Amino acid sequence: MSLISYPFSAILGWSASRHEAFAFCKRHYYYQYYAKFDVEYPVAKIQALKMLTNRALAVGSLSHLGIEALLKRLEKSTAPIDSERFALFLNQLSETFVQNNTFEEAHYGSNPAPTAKELTEATKEYLEFFLKSERYAWICALPESTRKAWMIEPGGFGETRINNLKAYCKVDFLLQHQGKTYIFDWKTGKTDPEKHARQMLGYALFAHTNLGVGFEQIELILHYLSGSETTVNLNAEDLPDFEAKVQADTKEMYAYCEQVDTNIPKPKVDFPMIEPQKLCSYCKFRELCGRE
Repeated sequence: MSLISYPFSAILGWSASRHEAFAFCKRHYYYQYYAKFDVEYPVAKIQALKMLTNRALAVGSLSHLGIEALLKRLEKSTAPIDSERFALFLNQLSETFVQNNTFEEAHYGSNPAPTAKELTEATKEYLEFFLKSERYAWICALPESTRKAWMIEPGGFGETRINNLKAYCKVDFLLQHQGKTYIFDWKTGKTDPEKHARQMLGYALFAHTNLGVGFEQIELILHYLSGSETTVNLNAEDLPDFEAKVQADTKEMYAYCEQVDTNIPKPKVDFPMIEPQKLCSYCKFRELCGRE
């Protein structure tokens, strides 16, 4: 399955996560995306805070890694899974994650960092739901010929174009079967089909633009690892609204650039801190703003 390759451009690209950070707090957004331009704090300090994780994010990341391993195994074999070996694999993933990451809870002293064992148990619970799901059984039953074109956690950032604007829409899993292109998104957080459905439209546009897939051939599936699944209806009339939103979001973010084409931001002072202040407890950069 060949993808379009885009030449490098410095201009910022829309993504659901980027605009979410922008909408949450402009100062948070500045630290997240423009650390190298800050003159008050060393880049290394800002980057260290940017890399902070938490228990929920860790379990989400580990669950994605676990499903990636399961699907890549399925590409080669449908033999039964050795549960002991799989448990050992998850524990090794968790131990590596704990060794290589700093947890926000521990950094700010609200709670101890989770142990590898705690992360393994939480991840294992999600993956057991997945392994027992009808969806996993359906994937296992697909013809071997379909596996050659599976796209499993593809590298890069899923760069595409929406209304000729740079955007990033990276799929979790994409496969083609009987003339349809199925796009899956694995979720470990709260079920929010309305919010997540908007994100899935970006994946549909990615498949349409980068793979030349017709919209009528695309099926979008939100798979919640807590045990539920939702198929997102891809209505043609929804796409212009989504494209218009991406355009409006991008224009908002452009307004905070001194130079749009080279993605040079305005000074930090032009990126105001969020109000009310109590929301700062959700921000990993809060120590930089004196709002701990």
